[in-house]
Amino acid sequence: MRQASLRHLVAVVLLAGAVPSPGLSQPIEHARSQTSPSADGEDPEELSGLAEGPYSTMSALLEVTIFEIDVLTLTVRVGPEGAARLAALAAGHEYSEALADSVASVLLDAERAWARQVFMRDVSFGRLLGGMRETARKAAEAEYITEGYYEQFSENLPVWFGFLEETGVKKGDQILFSVRGDSLRTVFRTLDGRVLLDRHAEGAEARRASIPSFFAPGTRFRKRLVESLLTGDTPEDRASG
Repeated sequence: MRQASLRHLVAVVLLAGAVPSPGLSQPIEHARSQTSPSADGEDPEELSGLAEGPYSTMSALLEVTIFEIDVLTLTVRVGPEGAARLAALAAGHEYSEALADSVASVLLDAERAWARQVFMRDVSFGRLLGGMRETARKAAEAEYITEGYYEQFSENLPVWFGFLEETGVKKGDQILFSVRGDSLRTVFRTLDGRVLLDRHAEGAEARRASIPSFFAPGTRFRKRLVESLLTGDTPEDRASG
């Protein structure tokens, strides 16, 4: 009994050292694993419950515009309820900030959502964390998440993604997000199918800091995602056009 209690105490101390802001929704530390890649590069366990067809998918290509260098593609998918709400909002409309706010509200409320980032070039560890912090900062400014949660998120990024510190992200690597209610799963998968991060977190703020944050005002994804909803275009369509 004393040995079991000691093991429990050690586990609590380790987790407390990794999460510096008690009192907020506490993220669960990631587990590393190995897996083989699926044929289409998607996470086969995380696609159930998603809608198909118009207004169910949005895509954006992030690029360094001054150099016209493609950095990553982002694809967002929603469940049937979310797709129905998006269709009612977007059908027959043109882009506006008011429409983008309404689309963001759908994602903030979505019980089921999924997203995948595919890197189209190598990205350094510092640049990866900087981009994540920038997006989360915009989410905090829009009050999707609290300032306290943003600080916790920012502090923990080097812990969660520390395995990339020496190598950075490589072309073809992916980050996948899956939302089910207030449960968030984050997966980092390499081009050759190795899963280096498989992290689960619970809580509304963890969910709102993930996929909904891409739709926050001022992010580099917001307008492109909403425009793709209106046109049905994807980054692949743009590249072939």
